[in-house]
Parts: sequence; structure tokens; C-alpha cells
Amino acid sequence: MLQPDARRSPRHDRWYVVVPVKGGPWAKSRLGGAPAPRGRLALAMALDCLEAVLATPSVAGALVVTDDDAAAAAATAAGAHVVTPSPVTSGSPLDAAVRDGARAATAPQQRSRPGGPAPGSSPHQDEESAGVAVLLADVPALRPQELEAALAAAADQLAAGAGAVVVPDAAGRGTALLAAARAQDLPVAYGEGSAERHAAAGAVRLELDLPGLRRDVDTPADLRAVLALGVGPRTRAVLELADPARAVAG
Repeated sequence: MLQPDARRSPRHDRWYVVVPVKGGPWAKSRLGGAPAPRGRLALAMALDCLEAVLATPSVAGALVVTDDDAAAAAATAAGAHVVTPSPVTSGSPLDAAVRDGARAATAPQQRSRPGGPAPGSSPHQDEESAGVAVLLADVPALRPQELEAALAAAADQLAAGAGAVVVPDAAGRGTALLAAARAQDLPVAYGEGSAERHAAAGAVRLELDLPGLRRDVDTPADLRAVLALGVGPRTRAVLELADPARAVAG
């Protein structure tokens, strides 16, 4: 818990969001089914998530980390900056991808939003005040207003002296959102039980009532849950092709 006399830091009202995307037939294996349609669903969920990210007012830019050609092309067309992940010889590929994206977020030539800086701001102001957040791309029910609320809550904690912030997923074990003032302050430790590891590394845990942000998709039960919340148009279109009854039921 923060101490009452904790030193306050500048508030971060602009954000660069790192979105790792594992595309292709190897994505989302726990959903089961044939690899090709599962890969199409994973890409659709990622693009619905990215659309929400780019529509969030405080997001200055999105950095999609992927080595999948289809995901890279679609992300570029949407207005994101694509980062090719570095080769991984040991450790977690996801952690490595997150670090690659976070490092890229610190490069001035890559810190840009489609259409230029936000009205009333300058690139210099963005570089001084922007924080870095990480959002995994399997939250197809995400709404821009939910991400905006989460980033505002993170900004409050960072301004009050927190080193980093973690928003757990709906189950309370995984990480929905990880945020810090600087890329090097992100305590990157993804995988099963990551919310606890991020909190143990010093991130302030925020239990926010934001179901679209916190409901990720790993299993068929997760998919049914996000359908009940309402998924983005690409996800729904893929599901309608695969199983119209299930998509309509959601």
C-alpha cells in the first residue's frame, strides 16, 4: 500500500499500448478445433481489440508485436506500428515480445498515432507525459471507454507514487492490463498466475469493474462468456461462419 507521504509523480494522461499478437494456426490452441479456423478467430479477436485500443482517447499509439504476416498487414492498415519480435532462445516468448514492444514504445520515431498528436498537444509533450501499457490481444469484448477508465485509474496510481499497475483478468489470476510510467518499470512476468507475480514485483493491483477488459479468451467457456458481453464485428463474423447458432446465441 502506498504511504500517505509517498512522493507524487507527473500524471500520465497519454499512453502507448503494446499489443502482442500470436497469429497463425498455432494461436489459441486451448480453444480446440481445426488450426486454420482457430487462427482466423484469433486474428479477428486481435483486430477487434486493436480497434478499441486505437479508438481510446488517451492512447497516443499502439505497437503490435507479431511475426505473423496477416496480423502485421492488418495492424498496419488499422494504423498501429508493427514490431517484429526478436529471436528467443530461452525464457518466455510472450515476455520477450512484451519487452520488444515496450522498448519500441520509447523510440521517438515510433511513438505516433494515426493523424498526428492529439489536439492541443505536441510530440514533445507526448514524449514527456506518455506511459506504457501492455494489453494482450484476446479481449474481443473490449470497449474504448473501458480501456480509458483503466488507464485513468492507472494514471492515478502512478501519480501517487506506484511503480506499476496490474489489472487482473476475470479469474483474478492472469493479467488483463499492465502499466507503468516507463518501459523499464514494467515488471514483465506473463503466463499462468501472472497477476500475482506482477503484484509481487511491486505493481499495484486494481480490481476494476470492467468486464470487457478483464474477460480474455483461452477456452470455449471464455468464448461463451465474451459472447454474452458482446464481441467486436470481426470476431462475430468469424463465429457466424463457423457456427451461426452459437454466434446468434451470444
